Amino acid sequence: MKELELFQVNAHEDPDGFMTVAESMEVRNTDLLNHIIQTTEAPSEAVASSIFMRRFGFFITAQLYLLAQGKMWDGSLQNIHLVDTPGGISFDVDARLIRERLDGDLEAVLKNYGLPVVEAFRKAGHVSKLILWENIWGYVIWMYGMQNSKQAEQDVEALLDAAIWQPEMRKSFFRQFLGGRDFDEAKAEYQRITCCLYKELPGTDKCPYCPQKK
Repeated sequence: MKELELFQVNAHEDPDGFMTVAESMEVRNTDLLNHIIQTTEAPSEAVASSIFMRRFGFFITAQLYLLAQGKMWDGSLQNIHLVDTPGGISFDVDARLIRERLDGDLEAVLKNYGLPVVEAFRKAGHVSKLILWENIWGYVIWMYGMQNSKQAEQDVEALLDAAIWQPEMRKSFFRQFLGGRDFDEAKAEYQRITCCLYKELPGTDKCPYCPQKK
């Protein structure tokens, strides 16, 4: 699906990259963080971990976009290949693994893709999981803001309900970042509740929606 390129995901046959997401979480975790530190001048592993999750947030958003279209990419973390681009890391996946949506797929995106990667980089970078989840949520708000379908509306409501996150997670991290606002308010004026640490890069200022601007 050509539309996935909007989310830094290239779906085609015979994908390839310099490592897989599964490798980046385990045996090559240090390699990836060092690569990000070298290419971005990130001052610490915490900043490098957050930068990676800002990119991986695109992949999760691509999955949610597919679900809103009645589809699902059904590969494993070992099937997600990291690719270096001038704009940062993007993702190569096998287009043959895209299938029709099934019951339980929305929950699977959270628990099979989002949760394990957040936990791995939380530990590797010694960084708050709240920052890492919010790095995903910003893109999700943007994507759903472009959708106009009953399925997308239903998915937003499900993501805001703690039930789909449990028992692995106690609450909806997506709802937490609304800060008491409803989805339409957050979509109209997105504001983070945590700093993504991007401002720690040389020559980089705070994002327009950074809570530290208040």
